[in-house]
Amino acid sequence: MNYRMLISCMVGALLLALPVCAETDSVVSDEMLLEAETVTGKAGEANLLFNEGIDHYDDNGYPEDTEGRLTLAPDPDGPMVFVREDPVPYLLYAQYENRQRDAVFLARTGTISDVLPSGEEQEIPYGYGAVKFNTVYVSLLESLLVPHFSDNQKTYRHFPLRDLYVGGSFGLDGISALARYVHREQYVGEVQAGFNPLGSLNPASVFNQYFLPVHVGGGYRFPGLFPEFLGENMWTAGLDFFAGLGDRDGDPTTGPFVLPGVYLDLERVLYDEEGRRRDYRTDPRPYNYNVNSLSLRIAAYLNVRAISTGGSVVVPVLALRYQYNILGPDIPEHQFKETNILYVNEVYREDLLRQQQRRADRADRADQPEGEASRE
Repeated sequence: MNYRMLISCMVGALLLALPVCAETDSVVSDEMLLEAETVTGKAGEANLLFNEGIDHYDDNGYPEDTEGRLTLAPDPDGPMVFVREDPVPYLLYAQYENRQRDAVFLARTGTISDVLPSGEEQEIPYGYGAVKFNTVYVSLLESLLVPHFSDNQKTYRHFPLRDLYVGGSFGLDGISALARYVHREQYVGEVQAGFNPLGSLNPASVFNQYFLPVHVGGGYRFPGLFPEFLGENMWTAGLDFFAGLGDRDGDPTTGPFVLPGVYLDLERVLYDEEGRRRDYRTDPRPYNYNVNSLSLRIAAYLNVRAISTGGSVVVPVLALRYQYNILGPDIPEHQFKETNILYVNEVYREDLLRQQQRRADRADRADQPEGEASRE
């Protein structure tokens, strides 16, 4: 039996069936064999690992390193593989890298620990996301029918979480629209502006003096307490400047003001369930990509002018707020699944070119009229 021919036919069919991109229905064309010139011979050997040391043999007798990758040895004819209990090495014909997105993590409420097949843990720090890839190296060897498949190689591409929220607020200071930027789930900056329709029952209150409330502030955000009972929640402590614009009470002595203050937001976080129904092959956003949150703001502002008028120096504010992130984290661009050619031996490439020529000859015969084909 001609094993070389069997291998060539099998891998030629594999090459023709591999997808170029997960988002399209294209298949590998014959032109890809010409592109393989860039990884043929010495040019492709730069993509391979040599002399990593044999740690163990797999069930088929292939030597592997500690990561489960095929162990190679350099040789003038090309990379060689010493199979268990066989003193004559086998020539490496080709090696491919098959990579697929395994998961996308967003560490929104704390550090995430992902357990690897080895039992080790990979941490995604709080405030970051990670795209997890699973990579398998496929190696074809001279005169061997069964290819070598490496262990699953897990890699991570980290990225910071950045979200832009919009929402509304209803409280003692009025009704407002708000915009909030959150960096790495920890650092918050926001602006808020609205209308004060009700004022206060107390004529001397600062809440009677303005029509337009404006807030500019920022703070530090951190995971809240008792998530087992309250659900996932976040707290934000920060500084805020509260400006009252417009003369609501008609008193010339109570003009526009700016009050410095501090606040604490108690935020209940909910995720958009629409994320669970996305096509994960074309849309990598995980379930916690879009965030709804309802929060209670407790704030206190320093009213310096009240010292001379005898009013309250500390102005308390309570408000209910709702926010939704209209812009979520920027997940790095990637394909769901891709196959890259790392190395092609010149001998193997010549076999594939001969197969390509036979296909072209068959196509020519199929296009000939039946009479001409029979005369030949």
